Amino acid sequence: MGHRLKIGIVGAGIGGITAAVAMQQRGLNVVVYEQSPALGEIGAGITVGPNANKVVNGLGLEDEFEALSSASPHVGTLDNKTGERLSYEIRGKENFLKMYGSVSRLMHRADVHAALERAFNTNDDALKLNHKLTEIEQNDDGVTLRFANGVTDRCDVAVACDGLKSMVRDTLFETEPPKFTGFLAWRGLVPRSKVPNVSLDPHFAAFTAEDKMFGRYPVRHGTLINYVANARRPGFTSESWKETADIAEVLEEFEGWHEDVVSIIRATPGARANRWALHSREPLDTWVSGRVCLLGDAAHPMTPFYGMGAGMAMEDAAVLARCLEASGDDWEGALQRYERARIGRANKFHRGSLERGKTYMSADPAARSKTPNAGMEDEMSYDAMSVPI
Repeated sequence: MGHRLKIGIVGAGIGGITAAVAMQQRGLNVVVYEQSPALGEIGAGITVGPNANKVVNGLGLEDEFEALSSASPHVGTLDNKTGERLSYEIRGKENFLKMYGSVSRLMHRADVHAALERAFNTNDDALKLNHKLTEIEQNDDGVTLRFANGVTDRCDVAVACDGLKSMVRDTLFETEPPKFTGFLAWRGLVPRSKVPNVSLDPHFAAFTAEDKMFGRYPVRHGTLINYVANARRPGFTSESWKETADIAEVLEEFEGWHEDVVSIIRATPGARANRWALHSREPLDTWVSGRVCLLGDAAHPMTPFYGMGAGMAMEDAAVLARCLEASGDDWEGALQRYERARIGRANKFHRGSLERGKTYMSADPAARSKTPNAGMEDEMSYDAMSVPI
């Protein structure tokens, strides 16, 4: 069965680059269109849970990821003022392998992306940088993509990995615009050397309170501490969904919190943090429009409260590559298989992640003290490399 289809991937974030690698490894013909002038990711920390790590293993990148980050040893929820443990879970390599067949890693987003980049073969013009998509249309013969640089290209199938503000989703699907969830997030990376007295036990710690939460974990073998500070601010308005904010704003928000929280915020380099007004979209009931499908945040943009956004995109990528390989040149069958295999699970997490944020910051102390993956533990065993398609 030949694989003559030309598959165009719009966007080279974690979902797009994972899809490209997974497809190339199956002998598929892939071209990636990225609007930036260079490949790469900025951002901060990222959770590569056991479900996502199974994709990493399936792509042959386990050793590379292990060199970047060991398995997370423990997680916990702490009292926001005293630091007292409200919940605590021992994890580590042996426990994870026994429970889920794969480990969980807390990593720097740029490291995850760079490892995937190295596995992506850009020969044969498989990567087109400076290609910002401005128009997409399709007919019986294929998909036409037009870019801001004046280039027009054609492919047999297009995979939209263009994120929360997906131009492809807005053009081809019946969808509502992104809505503000009522939550703000400030993110920063702090050198461990600036806060040597901060405890890193639990490895992932969530300090919780009504309407506020502070999460932190080390990345790059403990040389950096990644943090996310959240607050419920329903009335917040801003032109931009992502901007920089003065650290004084974050310190004021978390005044009187545990000394570890205050120390980490105060040590933010440049006294500026990235501030995100967290947006989401209503789940879709289809991800396929003709020869075009959605993947990752374009399909299911999640709030970060389960730490599963990247993991879901990696699962999508692995399953889509398997469906395209199994279906040969029957692109229609491949896209139907992909949607059938993925949409229920992804939409469940999509809805659940927002509910998890409300639980983390609820008025009920018992709800706030739950472990980070409470209610989703069984979902971690999912294996995108072998799930039925």
